[in-house]
Amino acid sequence: MLRRSIWHPEAFQGRGRRWRYFEGWYYKLIDSERGTAVAVIPGIALGEKPDDAHAFIQFINATTGEVRYFRFGPGEFQASEKDLDVRIGSNHFTRNLMHLEIDDGEDALSADLRFKDIVRFPELRPFPGIMGPFSLVPWMECYHGVVNITHSIDGSMDFSGHSMDFTGGEGYIEKDWGTSFPDAWIWMQANHFERQGSSFMFSLARIPWLGRQFPGLISLLLVDGKVHLFATYNLARVRSIELDATSMRALVTKPGYTLEVEASYEEAGVLLAPKNGMMTRQMKESITAEAKVRLADSSKRVIFEGSSMCAGLEISGDIIKDIFRGRM
Repeated sequence: MLRRSIWHPEAFQGRGRRWRYFEGWYYKLIDSERGTAVAVIPGIALGEKPDDAHAFIQFINATTGEVRYFRFGPGEFQASEKDLDVRIGSNHFTRNLMHLEIDDGEDALSADLRFKDIVRFPELRPFPGIMGPFSLVPWMECYHGVVNITHSIDGSMDFSGHSMDFTGGEGYIEKDWGTSFPDAWIWMQANHFERQGSSFMFSLARIPWLGRQFPGLISLLLVDGKVHLFATYNLARVRSIELDATSMRALVTKPGYTLEVEASYEEAGVLLAPKNGMMTRQMKESITAEAKVRLADSSKRVIFEGSSMCAGLEISGDIIKDIFRGRM
């Protein structure tokens, strides 16, 4: 029997889990001048042993290169099964706000942020979220949800005496839950295009399931209030992909549409990612990549073309060898 919470991917999905489980929410924050890029990730990690269990808040400032992992006791974690409403100690996270009060004696992190003009990920009935029918498939290694495709920000943040004003900036919220991140994936997100209100997300990963594996693609482009969705389940396919040390290019098609994606990147911060429930795997994430996106229909009419700075980008594993073998 499916849990009620599955119809609200943004809400807590881990009720009853005691081991080998993680759940985390990703908040991306960019200031109005696009000079400050920050990610904050609250979550819960349950490993093989009771002593492994803990809540956490990860912080990355792409502008300064500062990265911190704040650890909390599992009893300090509370979360709703009806909506995004997470509390870790004195810290509070919803789709509308972020409140931070952290001081571990080494660093202090505080924030009072409000999110407005929210564009939620639309309902895809009869399926719960962006994973479509895969949202309902049991025993998958990792599930993904998009909460706010874009929103504006009011408020400020302070990290160890360094104040950051995010008023007038833009943000994005998504989440993951399960046992482990995939062994290989590409993830990109950008919402600072020339055309106001546009937002883009791209995720390609090797998905293991019941002893087999398949390439999993989910991507969305918000243009003029309409969400264009490219996913494995709606016949989208990655036709080509190129990677080197500083750039990525991909060509994606689905019936009636062609999506071209480019990214260039340099610096990346090191975050912790889940493996068997524990945050023990290191991954590199840039929040200062440049993304270029072009969407055209079957008559070659360009629906959208634009570039965005302050794009989030992760590339983990040998994506060409492990995922793309000419069969996407």
